[in-house]
This record gives sequence, structure tokens and C-alpha cells, in this order.
Amino acid sequence: MLSNKKIRMLELLDKQVGTCQKCSLSPNGTAIPHWSPVSKYVIIGEAPGYNEVRNKTPFVGAAGKILTDLLGEIGFKKSEFLIINSVQCRPVEGNRNAKPNLTQLSVCQHYIRKYITVINPEKILCLGNYAKYIFTEDITGILRQRGVFKTLSLREKEYPVLFTIHPAYCIYNQEDGVPMLREDIKLFKDTEFEKESEWLFTEDEFTIF
Repeated sequence: MLSNKKIRMLELLDKQVGTCQKCSLSPNGTAIPHWSPVSKYVIIGEAPGYNEVRNKTPFVGAAGKILTDLLGEIGFKKSEFLIINSVQCRPVEGNRNAKPNLTQLSVCQHYIRKYITVINPEKILCLGNYAKYIFTEDITGILRQRGVFKTLSLREKEYPVLFTIHPAYCIYNQEDGVPMLREDIKLFKDTEFEKESEWLFTEDEFTIF
């Protein structure tokens, strides 16, 4: 269960994301990261699409249904996750969804790092190449790197991170995509790590009576 302090921090981050105008994507609409007071894992996706910005939350379209169904099948509850995208606003080309560029990814990273730092997750699931970029600054090769946990650093702290395909891949490649994603989510579920402890007080908050 997240502390009241952490919940206030997440609420503040939600407001910052909702009003952010730091890059050219902001006029296209924003999906506020999903979290709950019992979130203890993190999922990082790619970018919100039309349905996500209309509903102001990530993964509510066709790819989101695939992800939600597989999470439930494996035994997860959506409330256990902070779900955030690599960029929080919708990239568009004409009227269609597009891929974020490296500048847009870089601008949004400080939000992602803050959310992850507050949640302090037990493990992180990265969906697709753009999510992988957060840790590797590389947007290629997800099929070659999926299915193996790596210990990766973010803001001088290490987290167990698993790369896998984005559920959008499953829409067009159901025969191999769905089994791959199911296998990796099951691996994510079954693999346990000892969570690094955290100090809950700053010096000015902690007083010995």
C-alpha cells in the first residue's frame, strides 16, 4: 500500500503531466498514467492513441484489451500496476497515430523517472522498443532482447526490468504475438526479487522525541 505522502506526490505528477507543454505533442491530447494505492509494479508502453487521449488513460484501445486480458489470465490485477507510456501525449501524422521521435521521448523521461522513483516498484515490464529506450536509449531489437530480466539503473537505483513486445504487435501477429506476450507476462509474474529497502524520511522530517 502506498503511503499518503507517495499518493500526494503521484497526484502532483498527474497534474504536471496534464498541463505539460514542453514539446510539440501537447496539443494532441494527453493520457494520464494509471495507478492505484496498491500499485507495486510498473508497465511502460509506447504512446497514447485516439482512445487513450479521449479517455485520458493509457491502454484502453484494442492493444489495451489484449494487455488487460493477458494480465488477468496470468493472475494480475490492473490495480497492481503503474501503467505509463514512453510519451504521455499522442503523436499524430495527419489524423493517424504515429511514433514518438527521440526529442519527444527525451522530454517525457523526467516524468517517467519521477513516477518510478515514487512507486519504487518490485519490477518493471517494458512493452516494445520505445519503452526499452527509457533504460537503453535504443529503439531497436525488442524481439532479440525479450524474455530475459535485466538489472537496469534509473536515477542511481537498480530495478529488475523485463523487455517484451508491445500488445499492438499481437493485433497483426496473433499466432506468434499472443503466445510470446503471454509467456513473458507469466515470467514477469513468476520471477521474484528481493525489493531494495528505502528510507522513508528526510532529515528534516525525522525527529527523535
